[in-house]
Amino acid sequence: MRPLLEFFNRTTAFIYKEIAEILRRPMLIITLVLGPFLILLLFGIGFRNEPRSLRTLFVVSSSDQAFVERVEEYGQSLGPQLIFSGISHDRAEATERLLRGEIDLIVNIPSQPAELIRKNEPVVLELDHYEIDPLQVEYVNVFGQVYIDEINRRVLQAIAEQGQENTGDIRSSLAATRHSLTALQQAIQANDETAIRREERRLKQDTNVLAQLVGGSLSLAEGVEEAMGQEKQPGEAANLEGSLAELILEVDALEGSELNQPTAAEQQLEKIETDLSTLEAALGEFNQINPDVLVRPFRSEIRSIGTMSLTSADFFAPAVIALLLQHLAITLAALSVVGERQVGTIELFRVSPVTAFETILGKYLSYLLFSGVLAAVLTGLVVLLLRVPMLGSWELYSTTIAALLFTSLGLGFIISLLAKNTSEAVQYSMITLLTSVFFSGALLSLEALWEPVRIVSWTMPATYGVWLLRKLMLRGYVGDFIPLIGLIVIGIVLFFIAWHLMRRLMAHD
Repeated sequence: MRPLLEFFNRTTAFIYKEIAEILRRPMLIITLVLGPFLILLLFGIGFRNEPRSLRTLFVVSSSDQAFVERVEEYGQSLGPQLIFSGISHDRAEATERLLRGEIDLIVNIPSQPAELIRKNEPVVLELDHYEIDPLQVEYVNVFGQVYIDEINRRVLQAIAEQGQENTGDIRSSLAATRHSLTALQQAIQANDETAIRREERRLKQDTNVLAQLVGGSLSLAEGVEEAMGQEKQPGEAANLEGSLAELILEVDALEGSELNQPTAAEQQLEKIETDLSTLEAALGEFNQINPDVLVRPFRSEIRSIGTMSLTSADFFAPAVIALLLQHLAITLAALSVVGERQVGTIELFRVSPVTAFETILGKYLSYLLFSGVLAAVLTGLVVLLLRVPMLGSWELYSTTIAALLFTSLGLGFIISLLAKNTSEAVQYSMITLLTSVFFSGALLSLEALWEPVRIVSWTMPATYGVWLLRKLMLRGYVGDFIPLIGLIVIGIVLFFIAWHLMRRLMAHD
């Protein structure tokens, strides 16, 4: 019992010693906690995850005033991310403005685009930029594709509107076809062979004209149905293609048939009358469809299944907590042993009954206690003051924080035991912080990193902390406990490495 009590006394003595040492240096606490916290907090508040607006100048080589006015109309109405900066006819002058930073993008529009289309050539709009950031270059590429799609949509919409405007001609042709059909019926009733053949030819001619007009105007509506995989049912108004083909075949079949036989003729003409009614119904449906729906039948609505709307500050807050606590624990531990070695405290440990295990365990407990208090204060500020949501359980949150601090302290003690002086220890701590900032997923998603490089990410305690705290605070659950188990296992391995290094240090002659 007495050896156990002596072990406890020697180990816990480090708690008072280490905390007193920290409290004697209040500026160190302020520098380690408030400095990085304010920097990362300012970044989280100032970060805006919004698409950038580009000042865009259109270069038009054509002098056609109507064409220039249409380009200006499009440029001013394409969308909020395109800031219309005017129209120029001098590409060299526009490039000079781009180099001076007065504009962000140049759109070069070729002259006579309609002629290019008639020659079966696409109209290529060249977009010039002067970006050096690869992310911004990719954004410009996406920006150009989005707005080219919008221009194509507007062109198709104009075609659809024109097709609907042409339905007046279709109605006239439909009326002429019906008139020919009525005249043919009357000729059959009168048993006038000459009139029958004359009206038969006129009906066929009117039907061919109707087919040409209708086929071009209503093809968009049928294209949407085919893209949807919708099967056309006989007799449906939307089954335009089949109705037209069947109508033409029926009219063609009139030639050479015995139209002077009333029963057979009536059946044929009734079938033609039915098909004309089907075409008329399809025409009515087509006129009721919004042109924008015809050319853009599919749209997306983005919804989150989450119960809360998160801001950028909410998203970055767990990462700030993980980075700060790792930096705090590593720096405190890194300055611990190297400082005692410089002032000669390690020499006292060597001649005292305290063992290396008791020394390292006592330091772990003291810094865990002190860092835990700071973690509680930091969490309170984030949750109560900044209103960052905490959807998960506090028990799992506390376990995650404890594992993060435990593993970070192990890394800090190894740095302290390997560093030759305080300057080296501080440098190693800062290198660890910088590595964590860029590779932990705090600022950039881990998926954005090349897979072999992610190995570096998962050697940092902050990576596990960021992943766990974000899921726990913002989603309410972790789901996969492998990262938490991995963080604890890494912490245990680092503890034994630190213990081994401490034994070597205290046994050194």
